[in-house]
Formats: sequence, structure tokens, C-alpha cells
Amino acid sequence: MKIALYRSDQTPSWMPWLVFGGVVVLAAVLKFGFHELWKDEWQAWLMARDMSWGELLGSLYYEGHPALWYLYLKGWALFSSGSSADAMLLSVAHFLPLVAVYYLIAVRFRLAWWLSLAILLGYYPLFEYGVVNRGYVFVLLISAWATLLWEKEQPPFLSYALAIFLLCQTEVYGVFVAGALGVYGLVRSGSLAAFFRQNARPYLTGLVSGLAVFVLTVYPRASQDELSNAYLDDPLSWEAIQLAWQGTLANTYTLGFIPDTNVFGVSLWGMILSALVLAGLTFFWWKNARLRWTFLAFQLVYLLFSAVIYTGGVRQWGVAFFMQVLLLQLWTYARPEVHWGRLGIIAIVLLAQLYYSTLAVSKEFQYPFSQAAAAGAFIEEKVPVDVPVVAINKFENAPVVGYAGRAFYALPDGEAFTYFKWVEKVYLPSEAELRLFARYKQKSGLVIISPQKLDPNRYPTAQLWQAFDSYSIKNERYYLYALEAK
Repeated sequence: MKIALYRSDQTPSWMPWLVFGGVVVLAAVLKFGFHELWKDEWQAWLMARDMSWGELLGSLYYEGHPALWYLYLKGWALFSSGSSADAMLLSVAHFLPLVAVYYLIAVRFRLAWWLSLAILLGYYPLFEYGVVNRGYVFVLLISAWATLLWEKEQPPFLSYALAIFLLCQTEVYGVFVAGALGVYGLVRSGSLAAFFRQNARPYLTGLVSGLAVFVLTVYPRASQDELSNAYLDDPLSWEAIQLAWQGTLANTYTLGFIPDTNVFGVSLWGMILSALVLAGLTFFWWKNARLRWTFLAFQLVYLLFSAVIYTGGVRQWGVAFFMQVLLLQLWTYARPEVHWGRLGIIAIVLLAQLYYSTLAVSKEFQYPFSQAAAAGAFIEEKVPVDVPVVAINKFENAPVVGYAGRAFYALPDGEAFTYFKWVEKVYLPSEAELRLFARYKQKSGLVIISPQKLDPNRYPTAQLWQAFDSYSIKNERYYLYALEAK
């Protein structure tokens, strides 16, 4: 007995729309009803809102991400009030491309309705890229669009070139997807000569121009010492290879079956499971040469990057999972049916996704994602705007800035800030410096916000005012202190 992976002609026309509408409603409830934005989400918004165009484009190498998400938010920031209401504006800005992704997968892709539903309810599409506001949503959106262009024998020149160019402006993992689509086009053409006659021009136009802009905006221009903590200390070492192996296989495709590699390291079971995952996926795609070589090319680059440059984490692993969704869509053009063996491989991967998604959604209902929203609301209500709020650790306090709707101060420079640079060192001012700063601002005192409790020996007269330290999913806690200038 075989099971069809494509949408049959007997599928009711309303079924894809039902899948689409149901997942959109669920994501909207989670995003707008329960989710608190954390520092990764606020950082991109605050940069887009408060930097000039030149400053924004000139700072992306600190972020390690291309320009598309930031430029998109820059347009939305034109409607910003500079207040805590920006949280809703940012969520709306993220939700619209997310809805477009769900539409393409549920309605435009030719996947069987049960398959598209299982995919969209999985952890990566629903939670990691659905609830959490990040630019990875554009990797999904643009790669899905590029894949749909292959419904025709030859993708339209301008559309395909633009899709490949934009993929290179999403994330470095979007570049990997763009490269994999090039492999697909090459194998589909049958030969290198046929590829250059048919599809190479739009593809290479988009890829070369996209890579050029990517390098110009993202390639590090800071000193190696500044950015060294962002990359692997010992590329291609045995440890790096093991971490990459387990992260790009077991953690990516059977998320939740083993602990997070970044946190807990590698294990014998994780290494074995990774080998089984690679064998299973290779077997799944083996009979279709186009998809087999596309998968293997992507997986090889993905593995090498993880072992040489950056191990990655759950937000990066999801792109590789979505690559499998794109391959399924490309396969539907052949109207595939699979035996129970291949169906079992799909079931294992999707069950892992659904399991982890269930855990994430249940936590989102039970706990705050971050304590930043509560701390920001308290400051907005209780701290007069003319009273300085000094942050200990700009990096950790940026989300509170967003929710408080005001700039904080940081020493030793004493300048107001909203966003931060990832490479900035944390400066711990003395109590005397804080008092001096209050007098400089001609205030009788100030408020200190810290992600940890202050040392009473270092700050003997600082009075703990309010603590926001109950459990949160991202473990973001905040402590407010009052300090007199005397």
C-alpha cells in the first residue's frame, strides 16, 4: 500500500484554506495573547527605529545578519510612537510575512492537507519562526516562493533572479538554500551545458549580486578580538566536528529526542541518532536524483559551516528542516506516493516537531517568555520620565527599554541608549559613580536596573525596589534599585 504525499484531485477545495486559517488563528493567539518580546526581538526593532539608514547598514556586521529584516522593520518604524506600543507594531510587522508563509505552504504548495497541517503545527514553523519575531521568517517566505517558481519548466527570469538575490539577504542559511536550489536546477537540466542554456542566467544573476551585497553588509570589519566570541575558537577540531554532526542532524530533524547540543554537548546516543537520521533522509531521497543531490549538497555545506564557523542553535536548525519541506514540494511535481518505510521516516521527523511544539506552546500558555514586559510596564507607570534609569548591562536590559518606551543610561559614558552592540563589554560602575551621575543630571536620585541582584558590599545604600525574577522561558530577570545622590 502506498500513501500519496501530494494533494489529490479529490481533496475538497476548502480543506487547504481550513488548514491555513486554523494555523493562522493559533499563531495569532499565541503571538498577540501570550508572547513577550525578548532581547533578540527588540534589538532589531530598536536599531531600525533609532538608527539612520547609514548607521543601520553600517552596523549589520555586528549583528551577523544581512539587511532584509532590518530594512523591512525600518519601514514599519516610520509608524512608531517611540512608546511601549511599539511591541504591538513589531508583532504585526512579523505576523504579516508569517501569514504569507502559511498561505504558501497550506494553499499554494501541492502537499497533502494532512502533511501541510503537520508541518505548520511543528515547532519551527509555528513557534520558532511563528511566535518569536525574527528575520528567519523571510528565509521561509522567499525560499517557498522560489520553490514555487519551479512549477514551470523554466522559472521566470526576473522573479527567479530576485528570489535568489533576496534569499541571500535573509540569513547565511538562506544563502545555503539558494545554493541548494542551484544544485536542483543543475541536476534537473540534465547537464551543465543545458543548465547554462536554460536556467543559469537568472540563477547566477541573483546569486552573484546577492552574495556581493551580503559580503558588503555582513562581512566583519571589526577587529578579530571584538568578534572572536561569535565564531568557533578551534574550527574543524574533533570537538567542533562532533558538535556540528549532532547539531545538524539529531537536533535539527529529531528536535527534542536529545538535549540541546549547545547546552549539554554531545552524547553517544546523539551521535548514533545523527547517523541514523542521515541514513534515513538519504534513503528517503535516494531514488530521485534531483532531490538526492540537492539534499546532500545542502547538508554538506550546512555541516561544514557548523564545524568551521558557527555551530548554530535551534533558530538556525529550523532552516534545514524547512529545506526538507521545499524538497517535498519539488517532489510533488512528480505526484509521489510512498510505502510505509518512507512514510515512517516522515512520521518520525514530524512527530519530533509536534512533540517539541506542544512543549513550547504549553510553556507559552503557562509562563512569560521574558520578564521584560513586566519590568518595562512597571517603569513606565512608576518612574517619572525625568528620573534617570541606569542599566547595568545594556545587552540584557534592551527589551525593558522597548517595553518602558524610554531610553536608559549606561556608564561610564553616561549616554542614553536603546539598542546595544553585541561586542560591547559590560561595565560595572561603583556606587560613587552612580551618585556622581545623578548629581550631574541634577537629580536627587536615580533608578538602577540590573539582570542580577546587586552586590550589597559594592552597593551598600542601593535599596531593592522591585524584583521581576519569577520563572520565564528565556530566563530574563530584572531587579530595580533606588539610589539617592547624597
